[in-house]
Amino acid sequence: MSRSLAAVAHYNPDHPPTWAGTFGLLAMFFGCAIALIGVYAAFSTWRELDRSRRRAQLLPLTLLATFFLTVGLAVTASGVWLF
Repeated sequence: MSRSLAAVAHYNPDHPPTWAGTFGLLAMFFGCAIALIGVYAAFSTWRELDRSRRRAQLLPLTLLATFFLTVGLAVTASGVWLF
């Protein structure tokens, strides 16, 4: 019984779980969360604006979404590199 659970927990015996892998997995998770939250915040803010103000606020909201997407993807990429 314990051998089968160990085989599931450690899927590759040549690559044991390490702290770097754990931090890489956390970085991947938080990077995806940063990207999704930033894009959702910009899109929901744009939807809540009056129609007359949407065109004027399009550039700042696009830059905000791009910034969060870039930072989130950079954190995710560093997590993939660690993992």
